[in-house]
Amino acid sequence: MPSMLNFFKKSLAVRLMVVFAAASAAILILILSILIYGFAFQWKANVRPHLEQYLDYINADIGNPPNIERAKLLAERLPINIYIKGGGLHYSSTGSALDVVEIKFESRQNKWRHQGNNYLNKLQQKGQIVMFGESDNRMIMRSQIDQYQIYFELSHHGKTEQASSIGFWSLLFLFLILGISFWQLRRMLKPVQDIKIGVKKMGGGQLDYQVPVRQDNDLGELSSSINKMAADITQMLDAKRQLLLAVSHELRSPLTRAKIATQMLPDSTNKARLEEDLMEMETLITDILETERINTPHAILNRVPVELEQLIASVIDELPANKVSLEILQSTELPLFELDEKRIRLLMRNTIANAICHGGASLPAPCVQLSFRERQIQIKVIDYGAGIAAQDLAHVTEPFYRADPSRTRDTGGFGIGLYLCKLIVEAHAGQLSISSEVGRGTCVKIVLPV
Repeated sequence: MPSMLNFFKKSLAVRLMVVFAAASAAILILILSILIYGFAFQWKANVRPHLEQYLDYINADIGNPPNIERAKLLAERLPINIYIKGGGLHYSSTGSALDVVEIKFESRQNKWRHQGNNYLNKLQQKGQIVMFGESDNRMIMRSQIDQYQIYFELSHHGKTEQASSIGFWSLLFLFLILGISFWQLRRMLKPVQDIKIGVKKMGGGQLDYQVPVRQDNDLGELSSSINKMAADITQMLDAKRQLLLAVSHELRSPLTRAKIATQMLPDSTNKARLEEDLMEMETLITDILETERINTPHAILNRVPVELEQLIASVIDELPANKVSLEILQSTELPLFELDEKRIRLLMRNTIANAICHGGASLPAPCVQLSFRERQIQIKVIDYGAGIAAQDLAHVTEPFYRADPSRTRDTGGFGIGLYLCKLIVEAHAGQLSISSEVGRGTCVKIVLPV
C-alpha cells in the first residue's frame, strides 16, 4: 500500500489519469441522472398510460364472462401472462399462481378523466373495476367484473437483462477508454521522464549525456535547453581543466630551479622549512597532473603483476616517523594481482598519510588491513583519531574540499588526495567508501575486483 501511494505521488501521468477519470465519472453521473429522470418522467407521463390502455383492450377482447380459449390464444401470441379466477374458473397461462402480495394497486380514473378519455367511464358503467400495480420487474392490471378477477402481467425481465448487458459493455468500453488515455498520457509525458533521468545523470557527473528530444514542442525545447546547458558546463570545466594543467606544467620549471637553488644554501631551519614547502608544492602539482591524466576518457592503466603486501609495506616504510601496522586477514598466501603499480602506490601513500596525519598521535596506532575473498581485494586503512563530521563525510572525496578551511600543514594538504584516490579506485573498476565517527576515528575501505 505505501509503495502504491508513493507511485501515485511521484507519477504525473497517474495523477492526471485520476483527475481525468474523476471528471469523466462526474460527467457520466450527471448525464445518467438526467437520462434516468427524463425516462422516468416520459414513462409515467406518456408510455405507461398507453400500456394500461393496451391491457384494457386485451381485457375487453377476453370478454365477460372470460373466454378461456381466447385467453390462451392471447397469451401465446402476446408477451403477456393472464390469470383468471372466480366463478368456478382457475386459469394461469404460466401454470402457477400469481403472487401479488407486494403489489400496491391503484385506480387511474382521475388521471384518465383529466386526459379527456371516457374509456374507463364506459367500463365503470358496465360494473367493471380496473386497478393497476407495478413493481421493479413487472406491471399488473387487475380487472374485476361481477365474480371474476382477471390479472394481466407484463414482465420487465428482458429489460433488466438488456440493462445489465448495456452496463457491462459500457464499463468495458470505459476501462478501454481509460487505458488508451493513460497510454497516451504516458506517451505525452515521456519527455518528462527523459529529463528526470538526464538531470540525475548530469548531476552525477555524466555531462556528456544527451536528453532525447522526442517532440517539437515545449518539452522538446526544454530537453534541448538542458542538453545545451550541459554542453556549456562541460566547455567551462574543460577550459578550467586546461588552465589548471597549463599552470601546473608551467610551475614545474621554476619549482625545479628553486629546489636546486635551495640545495646550495647552508643547512638551517629556514632551509628545512623551504625544502618542505617546495616538496608540498611538487606533490600538489604531481597530484593535479595525475588527477587530470586519469580523469580523461582515454586513460590507460599499466597493469603488471603486483605483490600487494610488499607494496603496502614499502609505502609504510617510506612514510617518516609512523607506527602504522599491516594486518593480513588471510590464512593462505596472497597471489599476485594485475594492477597499475604506480597508481596503487600513490593510492596507498595518500590514504596512509591521511591516517597518520589525523590519527597518528592517538592510541591505538593506525593500521592497514588486507584480505582477498570472492575474487575481490579488500583494503581498510583505519585510524583512531578525531574522525570526520557527518556533514563533511559526503564531500571529502570532492576535489579541493577540506573539512578544515584553514589549510595549514598541521591539518592536512590541499584537499585533492582523496579525490585522486577515488579516481584511481574507479579506474580499476573498484569502490572507495569512507566511514567515520567523531571522536572514534575513520575507516577508508577500498574494494578492487580481480
